[in-house]
Amino acid sequence: MSYFIFDGVLECGRQYELKGEEAGHILKSRRLRVGDYFLIQDEQGRRFEVVLQNLSRNSLKFVPEKTVAVPPQSPLRLEILQALPKEKALDFILQKTTELGVHRLDFFGGIYSSKVFSTSQAERQMVRWERIALEACKQCGRQFHPEIYWHSNLETALSVLPECPNSWVLSPGSTDSVSWKNCILADRSKPKEHQRVLIGPEGGFHLEEIDLALSSGMCPVDLGPRILRTETAAVSAVAILQFLWGDLSQTK
Repeated sequence: MSYFIFDGVLECGRQYELKGEEAGHILKSRRLRVGDYFLIQDEQGRRFEVVLQNLSRNSLKFVPEKTVAVPPQSPLRLEILQALPKEKALDFILQKTTELGVHRLDFFGGIYSSKVFSTSQAERQMVRWERIALEACKQCGRQFHPEIYWHSNLETALSVLPECPNSWVLSPGSTDSVSWKNCILADRSKPKEHQRVLIGPEGGFHLEEIDLALSSGMCPVDLGPRILRTETAAVSAVAILQFLWGDLSQTK
């Protein structure tokens, strides 16, 4: 169930006031009335069922009545290293990979990216990216949005990323690419708790980027016979890895 954000710490039984964008969203889109219940999460990540007690044009007052369970984070630390795609595709990747539980998103200026941001432009974009990811969290019930970073190019990104024992580059058509399905069938005894996937932009990778990825220890992987759009590739990769080693396949 979707929730809203409170900038502060909440306690059951006390009255609080919510103003600004979050209050406006509740008042305009949800059309709640006094006595209605909704979910709200405080800055510590605790979530509450609250009752609406009073509302005005620009604010509302509520009382938390009880805490509610927060969905656990995936046991798989899943990271996406994504060459900057066009804005529409980037927004899609942010939304859907957040919903699927990706832990970290690193964007970089690929050689074939349609555009590359300067440092100041990237800082402004980061605010927007985090807002998109936060909205996705609120819709799917996730507690916190993934970490998001920007790098000027692939070499810079690889130089600062922490070590990841299971690092992949999506390289369709590569003669030495592997299959994730075969990996898990060959070695079921070893859970892979940390995964990273490198994905190209709409124009694909430059040969220099492929060589750089392979020399850093990444293994080429092929998702099948079809050439996927960059946003489709990102979502497909996350879904497959979450199914194989994460929590997408878990049943109650």
